[in-house]
Amino acid sequence: MTEPSKSGTPGRHPAEIVTSSDVRADVRMDGVYFFRSWADYPVNRALDAGDFSYCFMVRRGRLRLTIDFPEPRTIDLKPGAIVGVSGLAPHRFHSLPEADALPLGSFERVPITDKIGADRDVELLLGMVPSENIALTNLIIGPLYLSRETSPECTRRIWKAAELLDEEFLGAGQEYGQSIIVRRIAEIILINMTRSLLIERVEGDAREPGPIKNRGVITAIRAFLENPLDDWSIDRLAKHAGMSRTKFAEDFRRVVGRTPMQTLARLRLTLVTRKMLTDDLSVEEAADMAGYSSAAAFIRAFSREFGTTPLQWRKSRLASAEAG
Repeated sequence: MTEPSKSGTPGRHPAEIVTSSDVRADVRMDGVYFFRSWADYPVNRALDAGDFSYCFMVRRGRLRLTIDFPEPRTIDLKPGAIVGVSGLAPHRFHSLPEADALPLGSFERVPITDKIGADRDVELLLGMVPSENIALTNLIIGPLYLSRETSPECTRRIWKAAELLDEEFLGAGQEYGQSIIVRRIAEIILINMTRSLLIERVEGDAREPGPIKNRGVITAIRAFLENPLDDWSIDRLAKHAGMSRTKFAEDFRRVVGRTPMQTLARLRLTLVTRKMLTDDLSVEEAADMAGYSSAAAFIRAFSREFGTTPLQWRKSRLASAEAG
């Protein structure tokens, strides 16, 4: 494990285009650290759930990532792939064919100073940011996927940064100034992941969520992320943005891909389902926390989003944890 590190501000696109990735701009990356992991097929694992944001880098092997938020999505990962994912988003990494019969396990954390044996099917390098703000931002934006095909330059720079990390921890006599070096490496990775998002939004299909040029929307999103369980409304969000209700709703949908209230509803449900595991909430307590008028309304909304009832979901997650 490395010493805690702090990040600077992600670079700005030359055209001064602002996207939801700018929510990260003034978030400190205290506590960032890197570790290695491995897996042998078949695989059915997830990153530890919580207020974490991960950079998941595949050195060897192939996996499929399935994720539920903000939209159901699958991403096939091969050597060289990099993905940023929130610990708040329901997800799993699995081998193909799928290993549904296996309990859902966690990735072992191997100290960054150790090497992974060449006999392992999958070798990984992971960075972890224990920041609620960044985790919530990644939750709304969705997974950030980079490969040598989709983002060649940003991917190349991130892997060069990973090589520097290897040199720093596998070499001898490198202790002096190590925390500074690790902090710079973490900044390089964050900046290039942000750049890849900007490039994708600028060059992608116009029908996809795209860049916006109004910092007011970013201000509203930041306020929303800091207190997601508050009594939010479109009018209140628009007031934070300094925009009309109509203009705010249009720009929000362009950058996030959903309406503000759809996003808020799903985010609340996701956060509350996590608390149902950690705090053993009753359905009635969870419904009240999520802002629903009754347990029945909460159950209906939960079932629409996740395809199961809250109690069934909790039972299956607890069973998987006990089996693991």
